[in-house]
Amino acid sequence: MITDKNILIDSHCHINFGGYDEIIEDILKRCAENSIEQVWDIGTDINSSKKSISMAKEHPEIKSFIGIDPEVFVPGSEYFVGFDKNDEWIEQMFNELNNLIEENKDYVIGIGESGLDHYWFKEKSKEDQENSSRLQEQLFKMHLELARKHNLPLSIHSRGAEKLCLEIVRKYNVTGIFHSFTGNYQTAKGILDAGWGLGVNGIVTFKNSNDLREVYKKLLSGRKFESPIDFYNQGIFFETDSPFLAPEGKRGEQNEPYTIALIYDNFIKNLSF
Repeated sequence: MITDKNILIDSHCHINFGGYDEIIEDILKRCAENSIEQVWDIGTDINSSKKSISMAKEHPEIKSFIGIDPEVFVPGSEYFVGFDKNDEWIEQMFNELNNLIEENKDYVIGIGESGLDHYWFKEKSKEDQENSSRLQEQLFKMHLELARKHNLPLSIHSRGAEKLCLEIVRKYNVTGIFHSFTGNYQTAKGILDAGWGLGVNGIVTFKNSNDLREVYKKLLSGRKFESPIDFYNQGIFFETDSPFLAPEGKRGEQNEPYTIALIYDNFIKNLSF
């Protein structure tokens, strides 16, 4: 999938979101100017997944991941409110995603984003937390089944739940990347030891992210890195999460895939590879 050891990829972005439609050619031009060969565009629901596939068909640099973000089931969301009917809805989503894969095998290279999001549990009732957890896990396991069926990697959303996500994925013969990882060293090592990757994005460049930088220093100490592919081979993948999480120096701006070059350079500089 990666054809040059010096080529960067953006392993997680959302250029299927509104705001990019009119400038997609400019976005890809800026990618080319910064030696970014591939942009992995991530769906968060059926509509964005379909749009991602459509974009991949038009632009060979774009590769599509399709899936349903776990935030659909956080307390207070539209689907959570009717949680008693969501077993049927999850089955319907499985069938729709499965059909999209079957019909677009040349364009869909992965599943996601999918996983667990416990960040929004703050100040919620125990009952809401339990119901949300159950629904999110059902949805996550549906994606894992889909990935296993089609032998595709996953992009994992694990906000506030990295350890639990790892426990769940260990039960499936699948692999992928824990997108936007911000957990501790023990969890990071467990993810890499299990054959999964870690997503490094603009957060690692923030001035208040010393703890995260220390995790990567400890993880990668003593290893030799001369080019991006050396990191990929060790399970370290760089991502922008565009349009979110613009790196230091670009904060406050709408993020774009070309900033993967800034994130990579900052990572190398701060970790002294």
